[in-house]
Amino acid sequence: MISKDMPRSVFVGLTSLFILLIVGLLTLRNAATYISEDFHQRQAIWVMIGILIASVVAFVDLRIFERLAPVIYWTAIALLLLVLIFGREVNNARRWIDIFGFSFQPSEFAKPAVVMMLAYFFHHQRSRERYTLRRLLRPMGYVLFPAGLIMAEPDLGTALVVIAVGFSIMFFEGVRLTSFLTLLAIVLLCVPIAWKTGIIRPYQKERIRIWLHMAKDESQRLSLVGKEMQPEQAQWAVGSGGLLGRGGLGALQSKLRFLPELHTDFVLATFAEERGFVGTTLLLALYATLIVSLLVVAVSSKERFAVLVSIGAVAILFWQIVFNIGMVLGLLPVVGLTLPFMSYGGSATITSLFSVGLALNAGIHRGHA
Repeated sequence: MISKDMPRSVFVGLTSLFILLIVGLLTLRNAATYISEDFHQRQAIWVMIGILIASVVAFVDLRIFERLAPVIYWTAIALLLLVLIFGREVNNARRWIDIFGFSFQPSEFAKPAVVMMLAYFFHHQRSRERYTLRRLLRPMGYVLFPAGLIMAEPDLGTALVVIAVGFSIMFFEGVRLTSFLTLLAIVLLCVPIAWKTGIIRPYQKERIRIWLHMAKDESQRLSLVGKEMQPEQAQWAVGSGGLLGRGGLGALQSKLRFLPELHTDFVLATFAEERGFVGTTLLLALYATLIVSLLVVAVSSKERFAVLVSIGAVAILFWQIVFNIGMVLGLLPVVGLTLPFMSYGGSATITSLFSVGLALNAGIHRGHA
């Protein structure tokens, strides 16, 4: 049932979202000018499609998604399997499926699918006590199965987001401290195993080595050449923006083609060089406002499934924002993730707006448990 008195957080969240979308399109317009492309026009179309989808999702009764959650999840799994077999290969990775002239990324679809499946599980497997590791084996499988398929593409960044989102929902549900520490130890043990067995690909290992190398002294950092300079070029772009930035179309790193992926993974560096420390701080404040307002919306619902879905949807946005900003600032290794509402990309844009629609649904439909 649609609430007649939607919480103020819904309107705050929507305001933050639309400002972010406008800022993103303006930044992409400038980025397109730097490299003589017109991708910002395509992005505007994806934004409009995403807003339409988010609007439908926000007003649809979530009980429909609850009934369809297993179907949605296993459809996502089937698409992940199909992309490994029939997907288009780009730079030694199979991440895209072409259907009727359109390309989409099944791994993006997998993120909300995992959220809905976990919400479905915890909604129907209620527990008055905190979950033990044994009771978490099944939901862990729901997370690790698609994450493993995404890793096989390979797409380390999206796999990490899926795992982080899954753990966020489990943590929200309540996990015993001993179980949480055991789970954390298992994850940490998997890292060297994945490194030794080749699950982490050579180019991904190289990105981690570069990240560690950048933390060393200046003489070692200057030895980086070619693609190895890309993460450091992003940091130079952020730093060259100074306090107030160089202004629109004034980003030298982007204009001189030094900044890699200036419209996708490193769009924040493009924005930071143009708008400086003040502009970047305001941008991060917009993200923080959006996330907090969506969390307030999530907990406002009296329906358990709605709360869990909303928490998971917010987690999708939160972790992608954290990983991307950490990557651009050199706090994390490059993992190939876009920045929601700012980076160019149809599948990512629609998924991010779909997630907002799911989160807002709890505030629009404030039903009873």
